[in-house]
Amino acid sequence: MKQFISNFIKFFFGNPIFPTIAVICSVFVIFLTADSTAEPEEKAEDNSYKTAALQYAVSVSKTTMASSLTTALTTSDSGSSNRRTTSSTTAVSETNTTVSAETPLETEPIDAPDDEYVPPVYNYLAAGESPNSGFYQDRLVIVGDSIAYGFNAYGYIPYEHNIAAESLAVWNMGNYMFDLGGGPMGVYDAAEYADSPLYYISIGMNDIYSFTPDDYAWNMRWIAEEILAKVPAATIVVGSITPVSEGNYYTSNDIIREFNSSLEWVINDLGSEQVLFFNTHDVLCDQNTMALGWDFAGGDGLHLNSSAYSQILCGLFNYLDTTSAIEQIEAHEKSLYS
Repeated sequence: MKQFISNFIKFFFGNPIFPTIAVICSVFVIFLTADSTAEPEEKAEDNSYKTAALQYAVSVSKTTMASSLTTALTTSDSGSSNRRTTSSTTAVSETNTTVSAETPLETEPIDAPDDEYVPPVYNYLAAGESPNSGFYQDRLVIVGDSIAYGFNAYGYIPYEHNIAAESLAVWNMGNYMFDLGGGPMGVYDAAEYADSPLYYISIGMNDIYSFTPDDYAWNMRWIAEEILAKVPAATIVVGSITPVSEGNYYTSNDIIREFNSSLEWVINDLGSEQVLFFNTHDVLCDQNTMALGWDFAGGDGLHLNSSAYSQILCGLFNYLDTTSAIEQIEAHEKSLYS
């Protein structure tokens, strides 16, 4: 082995070509591997994609906000009161302002007179022919059963004004909770939390087999008085039970009219300008058949379609114009401001 190694060294270094090739290969290898062993250069973080994304989000946000508030302006002001012309809707102008990552998203403040309460802006489906329709609808809070819930389901009131649920009745309303933004509350606490100047109560279809007409009517009066105790300056409208279609499986219109007759007498007997009876039944019934009008039926002969709620609000707002409701609402809101 030693002799082999000795002969290889003599052969390799005896020929000048081999050492030269070895040196060239070594230099070439060092040159190729130099970048991989050197400390990598630190690159600045590219935030351009973040800025672009933020700019896009802000653009979408402004467009959506403008669309939403424009709709609110169209709906809530379409029938706005000739007594109250102040709008709580603020216009949003779309600009091409460049937004950096540090730019906060802001909405323009709502300007309001220093001596006037301005209610929140809600987006809803406008209804009514009264010049005061928007004034009423901005403030209307609904209390009741699945039929009453339709006001919110079809978009005539916001969820913040809905204290109605499926199967709710006079006899079981203590079992229901509503969250209008302040956490789950019972019916009366939710009504107090809403602190509205205008409430509409529609309960009764689920009570026909639980009460006599008189017992039902006195319980409804008690409910109205309880809400009035929570919101002393409010105007509370108690609506009659709505009619059903001919041949309805659940009940008959004769029974409904009997309940409504007792309800009307008991509410009117209270003699209060703040607790009013409204004959919702006659707004929706066909005068020939005295059943629910076919164009207001929701499909099961018991519930209502969207046009029925528009019709109810139209009649309700016209009725409120004949009362002192506007003055009472304004007094309520003055107390909120002061």
